[in-house]
Amino acid sequence: MALSVGDILTESITPAAPAGWFPAGVEGQERYWDGTAWTDHVRPVNAASGRSDFAAPGSTAPGPEKKTRNLLGIVALGLAAVGFIFACIPGALIVGWILLPIAFILGIVALFQKDKPKWQGLTAIIVSVVGTIVGVVVFFVVAATALNNAIDDTVTDKVGTSDIVEEGAPGTAEKPALAAAQELVLGETAFGVDAESGMGWYAVQLTNPNEDYVFGNAAIEVEAYDASGVLLDTGTDYSTILSGSSWYVGRFLQVGSAQIDHIEVRGPSASAATNSPAAETGSFTMGEVTTGSEYDWMTVSGTVTSKFTEDQDMVRIDVIARNGDGKIVGVDTTYTDRVPAGGTAAWKVPLWEVPLDSKVEAFAHL
Repeated sequence: MALSVGDILTESITPAAPAGWFPAGVEGQERYWDGTAWTDHVRPVNAASGRSDFAAPGSTAPGPEKKTRNLLGIVALGLAAVGFIFACIPGALIVGWILLPIAFILGIVALFQKDKPKWQGLTAIIVSVVGTIVGVVVFFVVAATALNNAIDDTVTDKVGTSDIVEEGAPGTAEKPALAAAQELVLGETAFGVDAESGMGWYAVQLTNPNEDYVFGNAAIEVEAYDASGVLLDTGTDYSTILSGSSWYVGRFLQVGSAQIDHIEVRGPSASAATNSPAAETGSFTMGEVTTGSEYDWMTVSGTVTSKFTEDQDMVRIDVIARNGDGKIVGVDTTYTDRVPAGGTAAWKVPLWEVPLDSKVEAFAHL
């Protein structure tokens, strides 16, 4: 009959090592073997009778006690070491604060593992505690440095670098305070629906009365309502509103078969205005607008000239068409790829469902 490794070990140990005191692998010390396994009882050699209580002659002492490695303690120690390193790096503190508590907990668990070395777990606990203290110190040093830099920057911004001049000395006259920005003014409005496409359109006239203020990337929201006051759709355009009067057009995409009764316009308040001296702010000048026809629609073309010091990309051209009675009957929008600084660019756009004899106006926007 074949024997397993466990059977062989049992048969070789049990008869050869009955219960008794045997060398424990440590010089001058014995540990008690209960006939099956090592116990926790130890004693010095010759503590009782001056000799070890060996079994009967010919018996073989059990092998020395073997302690397995404490893998959990090793893992805890490794995590503690890595966490300590990260805790010393200002930009990686968070990693250290994650690893160190984990190492601390694993170290405690490793201490309570039976018959396994304890030093790795104990060392992991010590390293994680010290690393946490170091991490806290590094954090406060970094925070204090950042706060000090912020205070220095604030003081510099407020004081500046100009020389101190005695009061009343020539050339010390204070600059006049900037006038407060005024609200945008809503002028003429118009709306309608294209019979063929079914999409609604709108045109609103806005005036920026501020010579030295602009409204950058301003949202112009136009809401369409039916006769019952139900909001049908909202058209939103974003544009830089320069000084002066201009028209802004757009589309309602979700009106469907509903009838637009009136529109409401919402724009930025005066508090959103940005100071921009007129002498430093650029502008556009529209050239002559020409119209033609192609099949059943009107074609509109023209030029736009820039008075900006830099090239302007994707300049928007809003176009409105009026019939013989001066009523706005259609709108559209196109874009130029680029208008050179101080230069001129051409543009062209088709207008649908408007009388071919309509008068057309065009307006450029950033």
